[in-house]
Amino acid sequence: MISSDLTTGTLNNTSSLKSFAIYGLFGYKNVVLPLDSQVLILIAENGWGKTTILNSLYSVLDKNLEKLKKVDFEKIQVKFEMTNESTSSAIINKKDIESISSIESDEDSLYYALANLERTRKFLANISQEQEVNKEKKERNKFRERISQEQEINKEKKLEWNRFIEVIKDNLKQKVFYFPTYRRIEEDLSSLGYKDIKFDNNQDKLIQFGMEDVKNHFKQIEKEIKDTAFQLFSKVTGEMLTQFIDGIKVTQEMKDRIKPDILNIILSRVGEQNISQAEQENIRHLVSSGDIYDSRYDDLIYFLSKLINLYEQQRKIDESIKKFAEVCNKYLRPTKEIIYNESTADIDIKQTRNNDSIDLSGLSSGEKQIISLFSKVYLESKDNFILIIDEPELSLSVEWQQMLLPDIIESGRCKLLIAATHSPFIFDNELDHYTYDLDQFVTEH
Repeated sequence: MISSDLTTGTLNNTSSLKSFAIYGLFGYKNVVLPLDSQVLILIAENGWGKTTILNSLYSVLDKNLEKLKKVDFEKIQVKFEMTNESTSSAIINKKDIESISSIESDEDSLYYALANLERTRKFLANISQEQEVNKEKKERNKFRERISQEQEINKEKKLEWNRFIEVIKDNLKQKVFYFPTYRRIEEDLSSLGYKDIKFDNNQDKLIQFGMEDVKNHFKQIEKEIKDTAFQLFSKVTGEMLTQFIDGIKVTQEMKDRIKPDILNIILSRVGEQNISQAEQENIRHLVSSGDIYDSRYDDLIYFLSKLINLYEQQRKIDESIKKFAEVCNKYLRPTKEIIYNESTADIDIKQTRNNDSIDLSGLSSGEKQIISLFSKVYLESKDNFILIIDEPELSLSVEWQQMLLPDIIESGRCKLLIAATHSPFIFDNELDHYTYDLDQFVTEH
């Protein structure tokens, strides 16, 4: 189902990022991207620099100095707007970035030369050549003076860079995800410099499509849900001891909360190590028969209502997983589907023909891309985000291309989507009026 905003063309950019400009790109291009709308789809032929522009945007938002140094530009500017309509901008010049690098290199050389002079001084002193020693002292003082000057220059340049990233830190309120060209899907993570990539650290913003990462994240979610269920059980048990002392009072609201479907999920997650299978069945029977509402079971009603109350805290995670499965299944069916077992918190992919499980590594490239992308959108993103994606069409069928970007927007979590594509099918949907030729935003000098 398409939201009214998506069909009526009123997609406003509600992220804090409002504009990105890169001047002197490749020495002669000025690129200014106005980000008024929630979606910006750029189309361009190879060689126009769209990938460089997206890389530069992400490097700026990620505050990555080393990656920016590899880009040929003169100046970059980003503008932000907060909810109170106050605006802020940050500008960085390429020469300042290069200065930081070259000055640090010069300092290393100077310190090395100074160390050599110190060794020479000691050698000359040992052989009592007073004239040479005095000459060496003068040279050593010159080196020290130059190092001091270079340090002052470097300090100022670093301050400019620090001011630049502070503006970004203070104003960028959304997490940023970057999907580089999908040709990297099967690349070894170590070749990209992410040898120790994990889902719980800050390096996962650059999205890699390795299935091991997705598989590990499935396991991480399953463990988190089960661990939380055990913690909730322990917490309720502790609360019960207090209530036994003070006296248990059962309300009608507590009775109304006892629902068989939720109860089955909770009992399964608590596990047989805490409540035996026989006891679980007895509880289920009491609920299904209605006998549980007899006053003699007030203690049990109180206990179960507390478990249900705490379970509600996990519901947001459950809903995200179910939505993830629902969206992915639009692409995987009719041959495959993602199954989420709420009772056991297991996430599995199965063949619809014979119900056999499928390992993630056995999926097609397009299926891997879909699962990887939406696992980020629904399972790893607890907050709103900005998404930058380069050539999302690769490895996707025409039908999937048409569905992809609208489905991302429909998640309700993507506050700003910037995509670059060669394919007309990526915007052959409700987002066609957010699509522009890149050259509309480029001037040459």
